[in-house]
Amino acid sequence: MNNAELSKKVEGYLKASASKAKKFEDLVAVTISLISENNEDLYVEVKDGKITVAPYRYNDFGCAIEASPESIDRIFSGAVSFDKALADGLVKVADGDVAKFKALEVLVPSKKAPAAKKPAAKAPAKKPAAKTATKAPAKAPAKPAETAAAKPAEKPAAKVAVPAPAAKAPAVAVKPAVAEAAKKPPVKKK
Repeated sequence: MNNAELSKKVEGYLKASASKAKKFEDLVAVTISLISENNEDLYVEVKDGKITVAPYRYNDFGCAIEASPESIDRIFSGAVSFDKALADGLVKVADGDVAKFKALEVLVPSKKAPAAKKPAAKAPAKKPAAKTATKAPAKAPAKPAETAAAKPAEKPAAKVAVPAPAAKAPAVAVKPAVAEAAKKPPVKKK
């Protein structure tokens, strides 16, 4: 891949980041020396909120790097982070401030977004399953409860009356205790 082809690809990758480029306050110009048969150059510049990618050497650069065309393609496509590219030796800083090169990373399309979309796609698949599972148990216990309630009500009426008062007594006793507990802490704090 020559510098003209690569510059068009990089420009395509960065095209969607025009709004992010407007936030750049300083000039960011990175000249890239391609390590290939022809040893060509290209540059990426962010100036006055506009991104320029051209198949030439930029003489007034903030950072000069060296890399293979394939590495530059992977970096600007978002397949490899700038820090990882530097750490792994895919990119070598030949001159200037490495921070100028790293500043371009915010313009690169994020590969994390598709990864985030995949779990999001899986999550809806799980949610309907959860809803189905929730609906099924809600229906299943309702039917046995109705059947069980119907049978005791038909046979002995005393069994139905005994649990009802026992259930009401603790509920009444809990409410005053909660009310007293709620009143006491503010008094203790003062």
